[in-house]
Amino acid sequence: MRRKGYRDWRWQALWWHRFLLLWSTIDGQTRYSIPEEVKQGSVVGNLAKDLGLGLSEIFDRK
Repeated sequence: MRRKGYRDWRWQALWWHRFLLLWSTIDGQTRYSIPEEVKQGSVVGNLAKDLGLGLSEIFDRK
């Protein structure tokens, strides 16, 4: 019985460790600073590049 309790504790610790590692890789934001004077329709940033997408991938998704 005692060995099973040890396995449960070890599994939970491993699960939390992986969860926290994934959380740090998933947690992120891309922010763009836009002045108020910019005209509507102006290019702010290369969003496709920031997301790691190529032009072919964007057109394939349509």
